[in-house]
Amino acid sequence: MKLGFFGGSFNPPTIAHYNLINQALNDYKFDIVYFVPVNNYYQKPNLLPIEKRIEMLKLICQNNKIQVLDIEKNIEKKLNAIDIFKIIEENYSNDEIVFFLGEDNYKKMHTWKNYEELQKYQYIVFQREDKKEISIKQKNIIYMKNSENLKISSTYIREKIKNKESISNLVTKEIEEYILQNKLYIS
Repeated sequence: MKLGFFGGSFNPPTIAHYNLINQALNDYKFDIVYFVPVNNYYQKPNLLPIEKRIEMLKLICQNNKIQVLDIEKNIEKKLNAIDIFKIIEENYSNDEIVFFLGEDNYKKMHTWKNYEELQKYQYIVFQREDKKEISIKQKNIIYMKNSENLKISSTYIREKIKNKESISNLVTKEIEEYILQNKLYIS
């Protein structure tokens, strides 16, 4: 099977995350794409507990082709990308594995732990901005243009919530309802 793994904080998951996954499913014929949320030890301000982020992700996994992989949920230490990649590689050794990265993360990947080892994996790098397309020369990396050109970030959504502004066009209806019902990101 051809499997995609999209790691991130998803704090909250945006409509852009959802649309990029669907675009990758259609354009590159994946059997399943997994959202892989980082655990609570990830150093990011205002990070909701992983359980809440998993619940939101599950709200947008409406079919069997998009799923949540909660491998970090019960690990009580900070993991680096290489650690997660190795866990995935062990658990899905008979499958074709492709990791998804935002263009912003790709650009700083050379600073990550075990960068040399990370270069052996296959990637799809998502365009993050409507600026000039970046040049990628490695055969194991595909640059996927953002067909909808959505410039939406989780940080932007959290700011809108804090300012009591609408987020209805930035997240799915189900996620918006979940955020409002649980009073998330208001402080």
